Amino acid sequence: MYYWREIIYEDLPFKDNHYIGPYPYHIPSNNEVIGLGYHAKSGLMLTSVGRLRPGVPSTLNAFCVAHYEKGNSPHLWGFPNYEKNTLNASFYGEFSIDIRKLPTEDRKYSAGYYNHFFVGLNQADSKGKTYKDIRKLEEFSIINTYRPIVDNHCNRLFIIDTGVLRYGPSLIYDVQDPAIVVFDLPSNGCDQRRFPLIRRVEIPKYLWNDPAGFSFITLDYSKTGSCEDLLLYIPNLFDHSLTVYDYKRGSFWSFKDPSMRPILAESSLIFHPNIQYEVQLGITDVVLGWPDKVGNRNAYYSPGSSTSEYVVSTKLLKNPRRAYRNNSEEFNLIGFRGCDTQNFHQTIDPSTGVIFFGQMQSKKILCWNTQRHFNPDTIGVIYESDALQFVSEINMDAEGYLWFHSSHLPLIYLTDDKQLNINDINSRTFRVKASEAIEGTVCDVSDDFKSIH
Repeated sequence: MYYWREIIYEDLPFKDNHYIGPYPYHIPSNNEVIGLGYHAKSGLMLTSVGRLRPGVPSTLNAFCVAHYEKGNSPHLWGFPNYEKNTLNASFYGEFSIDIRKLPTEDRKYSAGYYNHFFVGLNQADSKGKTYKDIRKLEEFSIINTYRPIVDNHCNRLFIIDTGVLRYGPSLIYDVQDPAIVVFDLPSNGCDQRRFPLIRRVEIPKYLWNDPAGFSFITLDYSKTGSCEDLLLYIPNLFDHSLTVYDYKRGSFWSFKDPSMRPILAESSLIFHPNIQYEVQLGITDVVLGWPDKVGNRNAYYSPGSSTSEYVVSTKLLKNPRRAYRNNSEEFNLIGFRGCDTQNFHQTIDPSTGVIFFGQMQSKKILCWNTQRHFNPDTIGVIYESDALQFVSEINMDAEGYLWFHSSHLPLIYLTDDKQLNINDINSRTFRVKASEAIEGTVCDVSDDFKSIH
């Protein structure tokens, strides 16, 4: 669908050699699209460029799909704008201080400390707020995000800002606490480029040790379908935990279970013949099956450094009174995908109940029909190519298309000395109709199994 050798940003506010702290503003070979999500009503493609090396001018970006033909390399622009994405010299090392240690009144770049959360001006909760409160809502920077989560149901964008600049395997700048950030996605977004902030809430410190592990969000709406009545499931792949956020009530709780931990024997991966690495990744994506009569679903998940798949009912996850307890009987192993099938991302087609898996080293996209047993014989292959270096994104859009994206994420994340060659194709985006992709595979479904929801 798309490919990038070098990312071209539209109308950057600074020249490449402008310094912010100790680093140039823009180093082209350190920029690569990692995640993306398509919003059909506005025609926007939201993209993330992880700040895994210095010189990334904007971590959250967008482009308008209608402006580019298939097979092109879209230019990106900062979302919601460059101002929110531009780093400050004070974020870096000797130029900076740890703002989490400052008194509330002295903090400058984070918003969640002003209250548990603030919501946008179009929300009822904003009534009665002073002008000073409203200004505080806008005082934040987007430090680093890996994955844009498009909410087509309510036309919103969800991201996790890790608050951390993690340059290579060892250099870390701890800027601000991780936060959930939500923006409105109006239907005229491509024309107007105005995206109001709806909410920003920091994830409480007692729920995490390594904020860089917050990369994924799964949205679970209640039976009412209200835009306020939903839960967010937020795995942390380094802390091996699953945080739950009640969007309506503003409360957090968390679950831990041995099934969320990496398998040490399956943590050795090969990204390239010359790049082998050990990486211990815990729970990654959570995908939700069809709801039962009372609205509970199967939540499927897998540690990144594992070939196994697990399931837990959202009935448990919805209950904060069950958090922080031993619930091992509720988290169940359902099977193994097979050798070398470590999985970084997975998504589900709600019309068929088929889960798609983005592999880390097999150069394949796999599928599984949730109506069948889980074992290597029931795992199908819908796409295989050497072009799939590392599947750093896979998701479904509102029109039934499966999107997946290949990047060099391990190279820029786990090494200091290896650079992207901007003369080569470094990342690629693919799109296929999900229902067509499974035809003729073991994941094929009959009309009897299609969802009526």
